[in-house]
Amino acid sequence: MSIKRDSRGYAFSLDLLLALIPITIVLGMVAGDVDNMMYQVQDTVFRGSMDRVAFDTMNTLLETSGTPTNWEETGNPSVAGLAIYDPSDGPLEGTIDTNKLPSLTQGDVQNLIGDDYDFFMKVTYLKDGTLVKSLGTYNSGAEDIVRVERVAIYSNLKIVSQAKDLIRYTGTPRVYSNPPDPFQTSKYYLQTYDYYVLLVNRGYSSVEVNINNERVFDPNDIRGSQDEYATLVKLIDPKALYNETELQNNTVDVRGTSTPGSSLDVYIVQVVKGTPKEDVNLDSVVPQKVKFELYIWPR
Repeated sequence: MSIKRDSRGYAFSLDLLLALIPITIVLGMVAGDVDNMMYQVQDTVFRGSMDRVAFDTMNTLLETSGTPTNWEETGNPSVAGLAIYDPSDGPLEGTIDTNKLPSLTQGDVQNLIGDDYDFFMKVTYLKDGTLVKSLGTYNSGAEDIVRVERVAIYSNLKIVSQAKDLIRYTGTPRVYSNPPDPFQTSKYYLQTYDYYVLLVNRGYSSVEVNINNERVFDPNDIRGSQDEYATLVKLIDPKALYNETELQNNTVDVRGTSTPGSSLDVYIVQVVKGTPKEDVNLDSVVPQKVKFELYIWPR
C-alpha cells in the first residue's frame, strides 16, 4: 500500500514539473524581451507627444489670430497666430494674414513648440511650389521627424478695399468699402505702408478714381485700346489719406464709361513701404492656395 501511495506522489510531482517547464520558458522569454517592450511603449508615448505638439502648433498658427490679435503691429506676441482677424466673426480659420506671415519669427514658432524640439517651417504656393516663407533649418539626420501639412489661403499683398465686376457703370460715382472693415488709415499706417490703386480693365474706355475727393486715376489715363484690356497701377499720394492718431475711413469713388459687356475691378492695395511698384500686380493681390508644412524633431 505504501509503494502505491508513493508512486501516486511521484506521478503528481512529475506532472507538476512538466507543467512548470513551458511556464518557465515563457517567463524567460518575457523577461528577456521586457526591455524591448518598455522601449516600444516609451517610443509610442514619445511619438504621440511629438504628434500632439506638431498638430497643436499648426492649429494655433492657422486657426487663431494670436494674442494680441494685432501682434504683427506691436512685434511682441504672447501667442503667434496667422489667421486673418475679422472684428465681427473673429479669426478666419484657414486664411493667412498678409502682414502677419512676414512678421512671424523663428522665436515666435519656437515659443509654441517648446524647448524639447527643433523645427522647420515652409510655406509654398500650391500651384507652382514657389517659396513664400521658411523658418528654421531642416535636419535630415534626425532619427524621428513628425511632419504636418495643411492648405491655406494667402495673398502676398493686402487688399483693403475692392469693387469687382463693375459693368458699364456711369453716372453718380460709386462709394464702396470692403466690409466689415472700411478702408482706414492713421499716422502709424502711413508711416508703415504705401497704398496703390490697381485697376483690372476689361473694355472700359475711361475710368476716374478719387480717394477722399483727390483724383488718382484721370479719365485720360486710359490710352486707347492698349489699356482697355490691361492691369493699371498707380500710387495714392499719402497726402490724400487721413493721417490722424486714430484710424479714419477713406472713401473711394469710381466713375467710368464703357461699351456693353465691359467690366472693371478696382483694388486698393496696402504694401510695406519700399515695395516696388512692379510687385503690385494681380497675382500678388488675389488670394491663392498655399501649402503650409511643419516638421519637428527632438533636440
